[in-house]
Order: sequence, then structure tokens, then C-alpha cells
Amino acid sequence: MNGICLCVDQFHSGMVGAYGNTWIETPAVDRLAAEGFVFDQFLADSLAIDSLYRSCWFGRHAMTGDVALPPLDEALPAIAKASGAQPVLLTDDPLIAGLPGAAAFSERILLPMPSSAVAVAAAEATSLAGAFVRLIGRIESFKGRFFVWCHLGSLGRVWDAPWEMRRQYAEAGDPDPPAAVDVPSLVLDGTEDPDLVWGLTQAYAGQVSLLDLCVGALISAIAEAPWGRDTALALLGLRGFSLGEHGRVGRAGGQLGGESIHVPLLVRLPDPTLASARSQCLVQTPDLYATWREILTGRPAASCLGAASLVPLIREETETWRDRSAILGPDSWRGFRTPAWYFLKDQADRLFAKPDDRWEVNDVADRHADIATALAGLLAEYESRLRSGSSEPLTPLDEILREGFR
Repeated sequence: MNGICLCVDQFHSGMVGAYGNTWIETPAVDRLAAEGFVFDQFLADSLAIDSLYRSCWFGRHAMTGDVALPPLDEALPAIAKASGAQPVLLTDDPLIAGLPGAAAFSERILLPMPSSAVAVAAAEATSLAGAFVRLIGRIESFKGRFFVWCHLGSLGRVWDAPWEMRRQYAEAGDPDPPAAVDVPSLVLDGTEDPDLVWGLTQAYAGQVSLLDLCVGALISAIAEAPWGRDTALALLGLRGFSLGEHGRVGRAGGQLGGESIHVPLLVRLPDPTLASARSQCLVQTPDLYATWREILTGRPAASCLGAASLVPLIREETETWRDRSAILGPDSWRGFRTPAWYFLKDQADRLFAKPDDRWEVNDVADRHADIATALAGLLAEYESRLRSGSSEPLTPLDEILREGFR
């Protein structure tokens, strides 16, 4: 089987129809959701890009710390090569091409870094469209099995989609959205004109529409290729993007809120019987390593505390799955999720009911101090197990930690 992994940085899950958005048109991504499998609770395990790629390419959770990585032949591209698939990396960020594990790709293609002084007149002239032209051209040239990892950072670098793609989301009476292509980085103090954030949200929505247009072209190219029916496709967000949540916009994000860590993940396997399904299970970035390993080799992948193949979930071949996950932030910041709660340890200990409080608006730590204390202890245990590599069983979650107050 072939594989294509489309990894989009700064991708806000709340801007996608398959994740509940009702005002942005994303027909191609929605089609992918209908033809594939949607993971509703996919969480980044870190916001540091080097750590995220250790998770993607080596299956190492961010909380394992700075332990030595496995040998290069255990990197995901090396596994692909050993299985008979040519591994190729395309990236518009030179940093990605130099990360540990990247050397195992047979070919590393550096796309032009997204940059533009003004919005362009036609979608075809955007940085993102140019990257997809290169991607589609490369996959159409393969003569045998392949595995392509494509990293795209343009959502967080330049907003050069035609201005009309922003304007389409302005309602009657709205001011025109901003024309600037520079990605904002703002800390809000509550005195800003609400139209400022709304205009920036419209601009971001225009970029998402552009991304969707490009994804549609990729889906069509796969459908028309002779190898299309033997190719798995994944679309995921590496990190999210702040659009006013928690007083931040854009690069000034960096907090462990849902807008930053809760990102899209859609996987389409070449089996129509697996289409149009979704899961609420807690999954994280390191699971991508085990998942692609199983897809490419055709053999079940070994699982560990922080990483397990998602293929059994897609095929409905498992009845058990992890009931907790953790996120490593800067300094001593940490996040800890169970099916019913999100415990956030940053400037203070905070607690949010999940999945209802999607963007962490209502902190209930003061009202449920006992739950916050219990989750803090479980977080410490989870991080300790990951760092030590221990296989000791974790403390079972009490019903209130799994089910909440339902």
C-alpha cells in the first residue's frame, strides 16, 4: 500500500466543517471525512515542532524527555523504505528537513518558503497552491510503491489567498476584512474593537478555503491515478492557531488551550467499508508513527503507553483504548485529558469539563478542587511512567474522572 501524509501546521479544528463549523465552506475536507475516518479528539502532545516530529517519526511522546532516539532504521521513513515504499519528504520549512529522522527519507524536496507582499489575484498563484502543484507532480511520477510526508506551514506564515476568499465570509454590514498578508501575533487586553478579531478570523477562513481547494485537487489526482485505490491518505493538523481564544491571536498563542492542541485528523484507507465513521477516543501525535508503520508494513504495530496504532480503531477491531493523554508545555506547563476533563497546569491549576467546554471558557477548579487534585496526581504518574519507560499499570480512573457528572 502507498501512503500520503499531509501535515498542516497552524490548522484550527474549529474552522472545518467535519469538526462542527457551519459557516466556512470546506467541501473537499468534508468529502475526505465522508470517505474516511475522523478522530474527534486528536491532541498534539507538545507545541514544540522538533518534539512533535520526534513523535511523528519515532513514536516518542513529548513527555519521554531528552532520552536518546532509536537508531535511524527505526524512523518512520526507514520503516517505509524497508517495506518497499520509497519515502519522500516535501516541506516548505527547511527546519523540518534537518530534524532527526529526516535523513531516512530517500528524497527531501524543499518547497519555497511561503512569502508574499500582497494577496494574489488567483488561487493558483498562492504559495500553498504552488506547494500542492509540486506535491501532485511528484506523486504522479512514482513508478512503484511510495510514502510521501508533506509538511505545510503556510497557514502560520502568509495569508496570500485572493481577497475575495476572505470577503465571501463577511455578512451584510460587516466592515471589509483586512487586506494584509502578514500573519498576526496579538495579545488582546479586551479593549479591542470586536471587528478586529472577526476580520482576522475571516482572513484565516479564506486561507482554510484555499487549503480546501488544494486538498480537493489532491483527492482528484489520487482518484485518477492507477495506484489510487491502493493509497492511504491522512490529513492532520500539527498545531492549532489562536483566533481570539484566551486573549491571543496567531503566533502569540503558545498556550495549551484547545485552539492550539486540539487539531484535525482524518484518515482514509482504501477500503470503502471503513468510510464515514468517527471516534471520540483520545489519540495523540505519537500514534501516527504506529499507525503508518502498520499501514505500510501490513503488520500490527507494537504499542506502548504513549503510542499505539489507530488502525484497530478504524477497523473496529479493539474494545479498549487509553482513557488519558497528556500534553507537554513550556517550562512546567502541562495538560492532562480524560474523557470527561481537561486539567491544565500553567500559571495556575485549572479544570474544564470535556468535551462540552471545547475552548476552555469555564474554569471549574475552585468548585471541584477534589477532581483537580486527583488529576494532578494522575498527570504526575503518567509523566513519570513515560519518562522511565515503565510498563507498570496506571492507576484506574474513578468513574467521575471518566464520565463526569452525566
